[in-house]
Amino acid sequence: MQPLLPWRCIGWSDLTLNFFVVASSGRADFASPDGWVADGAEALIELVSNLGDVSFSVHLLARDETDASVTLCRVSALWKELEVKDSDVVGYWYSTTDGQTRPCSPIASATRAERPRLTKLLNFEDS
Repeated sequence: MQPLLPWRCIGWSDLTLNFFVVASSGRADFASPDGWVADGAEALIELVSNLGDVSFSVHLLARDETDASVTLCRVSALWKELEVKDSDVVGYWYSTTDGQTRPCSPIASATRAERPRLTKLLNFEDS
């Protein structure tokens, strides 16, 4: 068995949420990639700001806490916490098309009792 080649296989961790940005199938530029993997909310913001007029959808792999199963979910928006507490780290949240809003960091979800005030940064429903 040959070792995995880095350009053919991508690994990820639940410590950072990975977003899968998929370009629309009707684009004219066939030399561009079909999609991108953005490692975290800040990478997603940077990627989307550089896509220009490309139509796309955003997805992520969501792990069910009860049985550890993984589901591909469509992301409808990216949110930012209005108030930063105890550090300079910005808290990002995402919402899915099923109406759920969750933190991008598993550490934030384990340490929070309630959802903070949020402001919408990006809307992906019309992309």
